[in-house]
Amino acid sequence: MSKMNVPDGICKGLKLVNSWGVEKMDFVPIDKKGQNVKVYVCGPTVYDSAHLGHARAYLTFDIILRIFSDYFGYDVLYVMNITDVDDKIILRARQNYLFAQYLSKENALATVEKDVEDALKMVKDKHKKKIEEFKEKEVKSKNKREKNDLKEMQENEKVKLQNVLAAEEGANKYLAQAKKANVPEEKIIGNYLDLVKSEVSYVLDKKFGSTVTDLSIFRKHAAKYEQEFLEDLNSLGIRMPAVLPRVSEYIPEIINFVKVLVDKGFAYESNGSVYFCVKELQKRRHTYGKLAPESVSSSASLEDGEGALGSSGEKKSKQDFALWKKSKDGEPRWESPWGLGRPGWHIECSAMSGTLLGNHFDIHGGGSDLKFPHHDNEIAQSEAYFGTHQWVNYWMHAGHLHVKGKKMSKSLKNFTTIRSALKAYSPRIIRLMFLLAKWNAAINFDENSLLEVIKKDKQIRGFFNDAKAAIRNRPVASVERQKWDKTDIALKDFVLETKTKVHQELCDNLNWPGAMKAISDLISEGQKYIRDHKETFKVFLLKDIIKYTTRMFKVFGLIGEDANDYSSEGKTSSGGVEDIVKPHLDAFVDFRNQMRMIAKTAMKQKDHIGKDIGKNILETCDKAREDVLPKIGVRLTDEAKDSKWNLEDPKVLLKEIAERKKGEREARMKTLQKKIGNIEKELKSMTSYKIVPTLYFREVHEDKGAFTQFDESGLPTHKSVNGEEKKIEKGRLKKLKKALKTYEKNYEKIQKKMKNDPQFEEKKKSDLDKLSADLKKLEQKE
Repeated sequence: MSKMNVPDGICKGLKLVNSWGVEKMDFVPIDKKGQNVKVYVCGPTVYDSAHLGHARAYLTFDIILRIFSDYFGYDVLYVMNITDVDDKIILRARQNYLFAQYLSKENALATVEKDVEDALKMVKDKHKKKIEEFKEKEVKSKNKREKNDLKEMQENEKVKLQNVLAAEEGANKYLAQAKKANVPEEKIIGNYLDLVKSEVSYVLDKKFGSTVTDLSIFRKHAAKYEQEFLEDLNSLGIRMPAVLPRVSEYIPEIINFVKVLVDKGFAYESNGSVYFCVKELQKRRHTYGKLAPESVSSSASLEDGEGALGSSGEKKSKQDFALWKKSKDGEPRWESPWGLGRPGWHIECSAMSGTLLGNHFDIHGGGSDLKFPHHDNEIAQSEAYFGTHQWVNYWMHAGHLHVKGKKMSKSLKNFTTIRSALKAYSPRIIRLMFLLAKWNAAINFDENSLLEVIKKDKQIRGFFNDAKAAIRNRPVASVERQKWDKTDIALKDFVLETKTKVHQELCDNLNWPGAMKAISDLISEGQKYIRDHKETFKVFLLKDIIKYTTRMFKVFGLIGEDANDYSSEGKTSSGGVEDIVKPHLDAFVDFRNQMRMIAKTAMKQKDHIGKDIGKNILETCDKAREDVLPKIGVRLTDEAKDSKWNLEDPKVLLKEIAERKKGEREARMKTLQKKIGNIEKELKSMTSYKIVPTLYFREVHEDKGAFTQFDESGLPTHKSVNGEEKKIEKGRLKKLKKALKTYEKNYEKIQKKMKNDPQFEEKKKSDLDKLSADLKKLEQKE
């Protein structure tokens, strides 16, 4: 089967692009009532801290499943696995263990330097060798996809090599500085090794990895990063799956799965490892490579799927893949019919999803890099095990997060961890960034794209704040005019059109950027409505817009489930608090407005005392707005005749203020630097033009030592050439006359300034000192 058969059943209008066949098709649940949807998403391999590339996948599926349940009304059973047995985990756990052991040995600095030098050479040679290998394979390959893969692999190896060279340069630079500064040797060793930890760890594992006997380090390592990952999901506001199976707890089920495949003739044992036979699958009229048929013959992709540690047996075909790997020394192990071993990569998901969701379920998802070989191998072994040609109905793959055109990746060291990102940006900003791109498209992560997201967030918050403030300041409904005019009717029609448009976009392959665009347009219309009809807008119509946009933002996860509206990002509602604080804040703002009016009147007085009092009052009012209220979550906005307040997250407000002050500080620093530069230039000019013009060519000009004779105006007539005096040629003399004329002109300007103000130079020097001191203060605040 080249594409899936859509089951007979109930469709709610949703169409999805299915990676199997790459075709947009009706989404119809297997459940005959059209209500229950079973979903399995490949979870993380917990060998290190999760980065934003991982967040791209898990946030994407969080949004997808929120729309399924909260918008379309499906009951979703969501399973996401934790891979805690894997080559990457084995390598990283051993490397960290061996590195810690190496640090504990009290090696002399000279010994450490030699070990580091050898390690760096070994790692550099490894990358150089791989570059040449991939280049040679690319030349020989006749497969277009494989050629492209090999080209990309070469580029990736070049990036890795550059990273090693950068680490080497940084380590050597630190070493030289530390020695010069007489830093204690013990401290030097620790800091020096940290700069080349990955390179040294790699070599230590190559040499001593097989000697590791403490097998508990693998579970401890995985447990640490599993916990960190779950905390990251919580920080991002991602709903937890209903089931979170980890590989190490499903070893019996995995062994049984492999055993059934062997018994059915789809797998074979070789030297303690077990492999799946792709030819046997094809012989029984199954299709291998349903998701990425173009990659099936790519050796590069096939090798990548077997893991960094490979396996011990011999495969009958390069397309065959490991189901069970014989454990080598220094690797975790479990008893099996084929001896001590551990699961291959692909088998885990088939065994766990089969155990939890049965032999046929609705959706299987993951990052787009998992299509081949991981998901295609899952399909192969699961179809063989369950005896079906349609194991999963819909395959969904989230687009990658790219940095400068390359996938965000640990190995390329171009990643930003989720925790680092959350120090710079709120969970909402990260989620909004993904909502502005299609779920199955790549996103480029850079500062410019984030600035657009921040701008969008500010627009949305601005609407909610303006709307709430406008409604708060209106009389009660019973005394308001409720009859609608043409503007009200036009906005009502726009609201209905928006709701229809959003529904159409979400039905069209969950096109949430289109839905967000429609909602954004509605918000713009709402802001215009408030601005142009401040005294006459219909409160209930505006509240309807707030209610609808709030509902949709909750569906997308931009608003906490218990939050009142967009201005409250967390899970607590601001509605009740707002009602409580309203009379107090209204009274304070009214009092502050009166004080500001009094201050502005005082500022117009001629006497200095009145002006000083007015200035002090305004500064105190500004301080309340900038320093006091934000700390308790109150945003105060001053307008021409009035001020309005809104409740917001104090962290958001304080960050905004800090960023604005930083921008103001940087702008002020640029202004000061420019002024300082101008004064320095002016002072240098004054020094240069203090010499009388008749002495210009004797004491100032760049060739002053070469001239030997001068006329009465000070213009040189002769020069020395190789010890011999020669008359200056006409062309050269013409240029010198022009230079003297320019100098005389500038000299006269300076003399005039000094005559008009004898203290001019001293004043400029004083100004320079003051500006330099101001600049230094601003620099210290950074």
